[in-house]
Amino acid sequence: MKFGLCLTGGGAKGAYQAGIIKALREKDYNIRVITGTSIGAINGYFIYKNAYDEMYNFWLNMQMNKYFDSLNMVVENRKVIEELSLIEGKNDNVDAFYVNYVEVENKVLKEVVVNIKGLSKKDGLAAIKASSLLPYNYEGDIQNVSAKILFEQFKIDVEQGIYDGYKLDGGILNNCLLQPFIENKVDKIIISSLSNEFEVPEYIYESYKKEDIIVINPNFEVQPQDTVNFINEFCTTIFNLGYLYGKNTL
Repeated sequence: MKFGLCLTGGGAKGAYQAGIIKALREKDYNIRVITGTSIGAINGYFIYKNAYDEMYNFWLNMQMNKYFDSLNMVVENRKVIEELSLIEGKNDNVDAFYVNYVEVENKVLKEVVVNIKGLSKKDGLAAIKASSLLPYNYEGDIQNVSAKILFEQFKIDVEQGIYDGYKLDGGILNNCLLQPFIENKVDKIIISSLSNEFEVPEYIYESYKKEDIIVINPNFEVQPQDTVNFINEFCTTIFNLGYLYGKNTL
């Protein structure tokens, strides 16, 4: 059976998603098509490169400054992309790996979807960098900020043209990239959600039956500040939660 894997965005909650992926791998799910948004694009890249151990180490050794290297208009992810660039593996089972990001031009947002498998390593990583580049124009305490606050400020900044020319987080427009599965048919789609309130977009049911969509939501109460909580203790805790939940339920 051919599976598709949709990895939604959610910042530091991607540690939970990585735990789910570990369980999927141990159960030998035949993942053939991957879509990733934001942190989901980063986790998807580890699968695409057959670098599962590297993904586990990435999350279990997470430090706050990996993402908060700089806060000048974006949550800089330069160190993360540098880490991904060192991976040389290849996953021959993956037929396609799609990511999305947002281009801002003349105060207008446009979603761009690309198949990483059709790109050079440099261009593929550039797309992943854009997909996971969260806008950040906020002067308050980092520990108390939420994605909602950041996106509310982002809307104001876009109207003022501040982000013109930027390529940014795909979750701004579409945090659940399912469109590629319409043309790239699989038997079942697994959606790794990072929200307690996630709902499957209705359009996918024009191409798939409801029983063909498997949704894995967090089995803990997500807090607004979790998106930017790249502290090692938090990431390690929810990675293990995701792994145990996936191991026992999938």
